[in-house]
Amino acid sequence: MKGYRSDYDILVIVNSKKLAEPQYWDKVTDRLMWDKGIATPVGLIVHGAREVNNFLADGQYFFVDLVREGIVLYELDDRPLAEPKRLSPMERYQAATKHYSRTLPACARLMVTARFHIQKMEGDPEWAKDAAFTLHQAIERLYSALLLTVTNYSPPSHNLKFLRGLAEDRDRGLVDVWPRDQHRHTAWYNILNESYVKARYSKHFEITEDALAWLIERTEHLQLWSMRSAASTSPDWKKPPPAGNHSVARNGSVFCPANFLNTRCVFQKFAVR
Repeated sequence: MKGYRSDYDILVIVNSKKLAEPQYWDKVTDRLMWDKGIATPVGLIVHGAREVNNFLADGQYFFVDLVREGIVLYELDDRPLAEPKRLSPMERYQAATKHYSRTLPACARLMVTARFHIQKMEGDPEWAKDAAFTLHQAIERLYSALLLTVTNYSPPSHNLKFLRGLAEDRDRGLVDVWPRDQHRHTAWYNILNESYVKARYSKHFEITEDALAWLIERTEHLQLWSMRSAASTSPDWKKPPPAGNHSVARNGSVFCPANFLNTRCVFQKFAVR
């Protein structure tokens, strides 16, 4: 796990869904990501209060665990959140299988497309931009599939570093998917993270064939891990797991709503047993 650092995730709950739109939080997200004074990575999740209450009422266990196990840091609006619903083992299993069957096939199609783009690079280097963007989308969906399968929630984010941090906090075995012991590997992952915008809109975006070869090889590892993670929801994918196998694989969670300018923030740090 050389180079790995666990991160902090901050959930901001605002009083209107409109205030949760990215344009209100982009500068905050950028500062949390790039400010050198912030030693530990920090991720930001923003939702409207009604959304969060609906998540709790539906038993979406990412938020249920958050509310039950967290600490309020700051709160301007002291109205209580909805009473969390606990899903039964069968309901958790059904939610996981639904997410798995929908998201992983889409990831596989993106991997096929990315390989096609890489093959076309031999005749035209501009295909590298398409390959990078498609690979970015494959990784984004793989992490989304992992998070949905394990927590029944994935934030609407295109930031691969943020999604990777959320997934790795749930399963530390994922850390080995992206080695961090060589600077070039970290740089290649950062370039791919930026490709969501730059590969489409910047004429200066560049990524090498070596970088893409390494990135797609590591993405294949992530794909296999995602399939294993989904399959581990049940030893037999056709049968629901027994109730005793559904303990939450997490310990030491810290939750906190916090509030400023009509905003409630929730902070959570995961530690996997």
